[in-house]
Amino acid sequence: SSLLLFMSYNYMDAGIASTILFVYPVMVAVIMGIFFKEKISTITVFSILLALSGIALLYQGDGNKPLSTLGIIFVLLSSLSYAIYIVGVNRSTLKNLPTTKLTFYAILFGLSVYIVRLNFCTELQIIPSVWADVLTLAILPTAVSLICTALAIHYIGSTSTAILGALEPVTALFFGVLLFHEKLTPRLMVGILMIITAVTLI
Repeated sequence: SSLLLFMSYNYMDAGIASTILFVYPVMVAVIMGIFFKEKISTITVFSILLALSGIALLYQGDGNKPLSTLGIIFVLLSSLSYAIYIVGVNRSTLKNLPTTKLTFYAILFGLSVYIVRLNFCTELQIIPSVWADVLTLAILPTAVSLICTALAIHYIGSTSTAILGALEPVTALFFGVLLFHEKLTPRLMVGILMIITAVTLI
């Protein structure tokens, strides 16, 4: 999920990609409905259509040129991967695994993916000036996030955990605009609002 999200950043603004990633609660609801027979209500169906409409608005970008199709595919695959992780933790023997061990194995598997992606570290670049950034990235949005997510899944379940991530796209857009000077047009704002509304309704 992380790898695909970072790949999508090469094709679109981080704020927009992180907002599209936020359809994962909708995906969780669909997976739970199809594979675990959780009731899919009329509101859920409406929310799915609303989220897809929001993504369509984001896809149009600033109205002059559409967002990258490849970027959209990467971020939707990232979202699906995360949705499967959330459901998998809640609906398998992993539910009984202590949070620390679960986080350890998740990070260990993630490490193996990146080792292969870097041709077994032969393409690894050591840049001393960014070690603080790398360390912060490893601790806050990776280790702390995985631990908190696993704890939340154990206590309140998959769907509620996914829904309560509602601040994720808001903060992503806030920092995208504030720090990286990404453009926030009326069309993008409507699309973002539609996605957040869909997730909140679910």
